[in-house]
Amino acid sequence: MNKLKSFFENSNNVMRDSYIWNTLSASIYAMQSAIVLIVITHTTGLEDAGIFSIAYAVASLMYYIGEYGVRKYQVSDINEEMSFTDYHSHRIVACALMLAVSLGYVANGYFRLGYSPYKAYIVLVICLTKVVEAYSEVYFGRFQQVGRLDVSAKTNFYRIMVGVIGCIIALIVTKDMAVSMTVWLVLCIFALLTSNILVYKDFGTFELKFRWDKIKRIFIECFALFAGYFLLLYVGNAPKYAIDACMSDVDQACYNFIFMPVFAIGMFANFIFNPILVKLAHRWDENKINVFTRIVVRQIFVIFGITLLAIAVALTIGPPILGILFNADLADYKTDLAILMIGGGMLALVNFFAVVVTVMRYQKHLITGYVVLAVAAWFMANRVVRTYGIRGATVLYTILMALLALIFAGLMFYFISRRSREVRLKKA
Repeated sequence: MNKLKSFFENSNNVMRDSYIWNTLSASIYAMQSAIVLIVITHTTGLEDAGIFSIAYAVASLMYYIGEYGVRKYQVSDINEEMSFTDYHSHRIVACALMLAVSLGYVANGYFRLGYSPYKAYIVLVICLTKVVEAYSEVYFGRFQQVGRLDVSAKTNFYRIMVGVIGCIIALIVTKDMAVSMTVWLVLCIFALLTSNILVYKDFGTFELKFRWDKIKRIFIECFALFAGYFLLLYVGNAPKYAIDACMSDVDQACYNFIFMPVFAIGMFANFIFNPILVKLAHRWDENKINVFTRIVVRQIFVIFGITLLAIAVALTIGPPILGILFNADLADYKTDLAILMIGGGMLALVNFFAVVVTVMRYQKHLITGYVVLAVAAWFMANRVVRTYGIRGATVLYTILMALLALIFAGLMFYFISRRSREVRLKKA
């Protein structure tokens, strides 16, 4: 344990290690579900792959109830207006709420959607794994708050790797997804105990105390962040929920296979536009609106370029490569894959516009777009998927992302135009 603790805490260059380990941690976090899904298709089959896909989508949505968007708020609380005791007690309450909603979802699936006991168990266990993840985030936030992002990233990487590797080994050995998901949950709890909780005492102390006025304040202060993340994920996953309600687990698996590359566009776009964020913030503060606008427009064209490349890949070698990875014949889904690549480009634009609006400090206005699209998805998803199947799901996703991109683009250019007029009036 001492060697493990030393690995988490020791660093010759905190800034360098923070960058390296945060990149590794973020990458493996983004890929973990795809990796496990690939192993499932090669060990237990397409039906289990479909069950895992919807279970992970539901659990990821539940996760945002437990995490509640607090990490960014906690990390930026450099003057510690809230103590770690307050953040920790808030996280316990939020995770309890997450667990209650998860149990409600599973019960609804079992009694109303026709989930088998096996499928209900898988959904519940993966939700419990996400509860552990949501709880661990309060420790990650503390490490980063005191300038040790490297510790946060190392412990996160460790937790993910221990859980995923254990799950993969269990799948290969037992070929039983229920057992393997249980192993994943148990190992995540073990990793939490041997990383975050082991290391925390060197970065502060806290008492288990529920100061409800502070907890209420955190809920109120972070509501906009929570609502944005939760609603965006709901809108993105709406086709998956509709497939779960209207089609088979095999159909769910096939949709998720062709959906996986969507995130590749977003990740690639993020790597490109993240380095320009500081420059954007400076140009905005300096009232250099023309320069600011040129940077934004240039980035939009970059995302369009990445999207066109992704569409070309989807129409040529995309289906065969995905078919080999996921042990499935996806030749009939070439058009659907191309449609989803357009949706991936729209998602990249949504994320970029949201970041730009945040740089301008108008992020609260984004919730309007999320709410409008969430309501549209709620009413449209089941009808579209029931009528048009997988093609309906792919088109629905792309239309939802395109509409959200248009709403955010309208907000962004409105605020740019308003600031530009203000600057001109000041000069006059």
